[in-house]
Amino acid sequence: MDEQQQVKTRKKKGERKDRRIQVTLTIGVKPDGSPDRKSFYGKTRTEANRKRDEYKAKMAIGIIDSKISVADWVDTCLRLYRTNVNPAYSKGDAVPYNRLKAALGKKQVSEVREADLQALINKLDGTSNSNIKKYYQAFFRVFEKARTNRLIFINPAEGLDLPEGTKGTHRALERWETDCILKNWNQHRCGLWAMLMLLCGLRRGEMMALRWENIDMEKKQLRVREVAVIASNKSKIEERAKSISGLRILPICGPLWEALNTVPPEKRTGLVCVSAKGEQISGSAFDRGWDGFNLAMQRILNGEPVVQQGRRETLETKIAKAEKKGRQYIIFDTLAHDLRHTFATALYDADVPVKAAQYYLGHADVRMTLDLYTHLSQEREKTSRSQIVDFLDGWLDNSVTVEDAKKDHQTP
Repeated sequence: MDEQQQVKTRKKKGERKDRRIQVTLTIGVKPDGSPDRKSFYGKTRTEANRKRDEYKAKMAIGIIDSKISVADWVDTCLRLYRTNVNPAYSKGDAVPYNRLKAALGKKQVSEVREADLQALINKLDGTSNSNIKKYYQAFFRVFEKARTNRLIFINPAEGLDLPEGTKGTHRALERWETDCILKNWNQHRCGLWAMLMLLCGLRRGEMMALRWENIDMEKKQLRVREVAVIASNKSKIEERAKSISGLRILPICGPLWEALNTVPPEKRTGLVCVSAKGEQISGSAFDRGWDGFNLAMQRILNGEPVVQQGRRETLETKIAKAEKKGRQYIIFDTLAHDLRHTFATALYDADVPVKAAQYYLGHADVRMTLDLYTHLSQEREKTSRSQIVDFLDGWLDNSVTVEDAKKDHQTP
């Protein structure tokens, strides 16, 4: 073999039989005292050196070289960091984590890229905003814990673009609906339920768990300290709120104070709101009671007796009869959470600062309050724009021409 051929076949420093370049790094000392070295490979020396330098950087800030899979890390996170989730909520809470495991579970945590998570969250397009945020928070939590545990450099969920979701079905009651409740709440046994949710913004579970011992009639305030958790129709009252931020003290306004004052002092023990049987409210008992309250308000608005005797007419029949008389039959249909949303709207209209509103509403994250305030602001803007258009349309319809004006001012 001549000298030229020897040069062509000469191996580069660190070159292996598969033509990859190998570089090593001493990472410690073995038990026998010999150097502990780690090898890095690349198609070029630059690539191999880059892998070595990345590993050195990880060592410098304490990141371990873990091969843990996404599935194993999700399980670890749930075991260590989700211990405060109530058993009644655990099944729903686990849904986004299970989807993450199903989609990326076999990958190593360090191999997950932003694009992997973006593709996964894009599949939620068209679902509710709250559902999308629930998934995002779960993804972010898993990889943020990986970052703080130094398994990865950066959180791949940090820069995700959330798809457009749908708004929830909750709404603020219109003024006539609110007035109907305030004037007629005492016409139905569930009226006090409505007053507490409307005038204090209590969640359904908070209203169901409220005890008289947490109401100070003298100071006109109530303390939210417990929540009723419904599972399999049974409600269990726990000495906690939905979240730590849910523990709060709320003022009692005049109408609510008067409503509470209708209960004789000797009966102000135990639960404030009970079922028709005077017992703790179950899931089905709440549904029946709330349906009955809506129906009572509807009958009052249409001039009917709250309690109907004899044969009951269908809603279709009532609507048809009203139309024959040249009037519209009024439908009263509210969800319990609509009353809480109405309370939030009242805070916004009263210019209550966001941080204060967060406290009164018991939101765990101020972003929830900000989102609500932003939504209300947009709704107010639409209403104002519509009012301006209506005013200008009416003004133009009633305007007179210049010629007409001249005629009106001419002397006979």
